[in-house]
Formats: sequence, C-alpha cells, structure tokens
Amino acid sequence: MKKSIISAIALTAIFCACPILQSCSDTSSQTTYTTTSDPGLYSSAETTTTTTTTTNEPDSVVGSTADAAGAIIAAPFEIVGDALGIIF
Repeated sequence: MKKSIISAIALTAIFCACPILQSCSDTSSQTTYTTTSDPGLYSSAETTTTTTTTTNEPDSVVGSTADAAGAIIAAPFEIVGDALGIIF
C-alpha cells in the first residue's frame, strides 16, 4: 500500500473514533441545595430545597461530532487561559 492510503485510513479512523467515544459518555449531574432561614420575630423558620438536574448530551450524531470538534478546538485556548491565570 502507498503511504498516502495508510495515512488516509489512519486519519479516517481517528475522525470516526472521536465522535463514537464522545457519544458513549454519560455526562449528567444533579445538585441539591437546601436553605433554612432563621425565624424572625413575626415569622417561622422556612426550609427551601432546590434540585437541579443537568444533562449535557448532544441530540444527534451531527451534534456529537460538532461537540467533539468544538472541544478539540477549544482545548489549546483553555490551556493558554489557565496558564495565564496562574501567572497573573
């Protein structure tokens, strides 16, 4: 085989593997906040519970691919931003 064909196959495998691995991950989180207020002179104590559930999943294969490409493009900028945040 020629080198160009092997390179094309490897590049295709990388581009196909990234969205597949990205789509298999489960990224959901649940946060619960409980707030209790002190009783005042004319009021009783109140307890408020707030639960937030966040699911960060793309809707389709195209969304998953765009999400993976965005993460790859954003990674160098995040690294530089974090490095500058440490320095300054």
